[in-house]
Amino acid sequence: MLRLTNLANKYQRRTLRVLYGNTQAYPYDAQLDSAFDRTQGALAGANAITGAKAAILPGLVATKKNAETVTVAGAWASSRRDFGLFANYVGGDLSDIPTDFDRVGVWRGVGSVYEILAPAFDDTSLATDATNEAGSAATEVYLNASAKGQLVAGTPGANVINNTARLVTRLSANAVVVELLV
Repeated sequence: MLRLTNLANKYQRRTLRVLYGNTQAYPYDAQLDSAFDRTQGALAGANAITGAKAAILPGLVATKKNAETVTVAGAWASSRRDFGLFANYVGGDLSDIPTDFDRVGVWRGVGSVYEILAPAFDDTSLATDATNEAGSAATEVYLNASAKGQLVAGTPGANVINNTARLVTRLSANAVVVELLV
């Protein structure tokens, strides 16, 4: 349930929707890293996400730290292993989670398919990549977390162990459909 602090956010759409997940997807109950600053988090400084109204948006990439602790993927990059996609708004003007509660939902499941809305993904070069995809393994578009935790096209960096998602279709600059690979 959204905990709105501003009536103007009444019609805010969730930036992540499960499309195909009846048998593939499952929400995982995880603990948000205590070092994560939910008042700024993914919105701070150079990592600010334009248009974001929360420190964590549904659809941002969650990275597993130790035990069941997760954080935004870009916020921690030591041999990062992406764990799934955040299911909740955390902090900011929109929040599903009370400030004194540290449990968050993370969508997981290889083969599950999601629609992700901007600004939870970075559209840079996705239009070109989606156009060049020819339905073969050589031209598939893989998505990984950016420094902001958004899904972005490209190969994983040196600190990333796995691809996070595969682009199914780019609907527009504001929406993509992805297949989760974690």
